[in-house]
Amino acid sequence: MPIIQKNNEIQQEIEKLKKENARLKAALSESEFECQRLVIINSNLETQLNEANRELGKNIQVLQSLKGEIEELVDNLKNTKQ
Repeated sequence: MPIIQKNNEIQQEIEKLKKENARLKAALSESEFECQRLVIINSNLETQLNEANRELGKNIQVLQSLKGEIEELVDNLKNTKQ
Protein backbone atom coordinates (compact mmCIF):
# COMPACT_ATOMS: atom_id res chain seq x y z
CA MET A 1 0.00 0.00 0.00
CA PRO A 2 1.46 3.37 -0.95
CA ILE A 3 2.52 5.63 1.89
CA ILE A 4 0.20 8.47 0.77
CA GLN A 5 -2.84 6.19 0.81
CA LYS A 6 -1.86 4.84 4.22
CA ASN A 7 -1.40 8.41 5.49
CA ASN A 8 -4.86 9.38 4.19
CA GLU A 9 -6.42 6.39 5.93
CA ILE A 10 -4.70 7.35 9.16
CA GLN A 11 -5.93 10.95 8.81
CA GLN A 12 -9.48 9.70 8.19
CA GLU A 13 -9.28 7.50 11.25
CA ILE A 14 -7.96 10.43 13.30
CA GLU A 15 -10.90 12.58 12.15
CA LYS A 16 -13.36 9.83 13.09
CA LEU A 17 -11.75 9.58 16.52
CA LYS A 18 -11.87 13.36 16.98
CA LYS A 19 -15.58 13.39 16.15
CA GLU A 20 -16.24 10.48 18.48
CA ASN A 21 -14.24 12.21 21.21
CA ALA A 22 -16.27 15.41 20.76
CA ARG A 23 -19.51 13.43 20.87
CA LEU A 24 -18.45 11.64 24.06
CA LYS A 25 -17.39 14.92 25.70
CA ALA A 26 -20.79 16.43 24.87
CA ALA A 27 -22.55 13.38 26.30
CA LEU A 28 -20.41 13.59 29.45
CA SER A 29 -21.25 17.26 29.84
CA GLU A 30 -24.97 16.50 29.52
CA SER A 31 -24.63 13.69 32.06
CA GLU A 32 -22.85 15.96 34.53
CA PHE A 33 -25.57 18.60 34.14
CA GLU A 34 -28.29 15.99 34.69
CA CYS A 35 -26.43 14.68 37.75
CA GLN A 36 -26.28 18.19 39.24
CA ARG A 37 -30.00 18.65 38.53
CA LEU A 38 -30.81 15.37 40.27
CA VAL A 39 -28.66 16.30 43.29
CA ILE A 40 -30.68 19.51 43.67
CA ILE A 41 -33.97 17.62 43.31
CA ASN A 42 -32.80 15.04 45.86
CA SER A 43 -31.86 17.79 48.31
CA ASN A 44 -35.27 19.41 47.92
CA LEU A 45 -37.00 16.07 48.44
CA GLU A 46 -34.94 15.42 51.57
CA THR A 47 -35.99 18.81 52.95
CA GLN A 48 -39.64 18.05 52.20
CA LEU A 49 -39.35 14.61 53.80
CA ASN A 50 -37.79 16.06 56.95
CA GLU A 51 -40.55 18.65 57.20
CA ALA A 52 -43.21 15.98 56.67
CA ASN A 53 -41.62 13.85 59.41
CA ARG A 54 -41.65 16.82 61.81
CA GLU A 55 -45.32 17.47 61.03
CA LEU A 56 -46.12 13.79 61.47
CA GLY A 57 -44.41 13.80 64.86
CA LYS A 58 -46.47 16.82 65.93
CA ASN A 59 -49.67 15.19 64.69
CA ILE A 60 -48.90 12.00 66.60
CA GLN A 61 -48.39 14.01 69.79
CA VAL A 62 -51.71 15.80 69.29
CA LEU A 63 -53.51 12.51 68.65
CA GLN A 64 -51.96 10.91 71.73
CA SER A 65 -53.01 13.91 73.80
CA LEU A 66 -56.55 13.72 72.43
CA LYS A 67 -56.66 9.99 73.12
CA GLY A 68 -55.69 10.65 76.74
CA GLU A 69 -58.36 13.33 77.06
CA ILE A 70 -61.01 11.04 75.56
CA GLU A 71 -60.04 8.21 77.91
CA GLU A 72 -60.29 10.62 80.83
CA LEU A 73 -63.74 11.79 79.68
CA VAL A 74 -64.92 8.20 79.31
CA ASP A 75 -63.71 7.41 82.83
CA ASN A 76 -65.49 10.51 84.17
CA LEU A 77 -68.72 9.48 82.43
CA LYS A 78 -68.47 5.98 83.87
CA ASN A 79 -67.91 7.39 87.36
CA THR A 80 -70.88 9.76 87.13
CA LYS A 81 -73.20 6.92 86.05
CA GLN A 82 -72.30 4.85 89.10
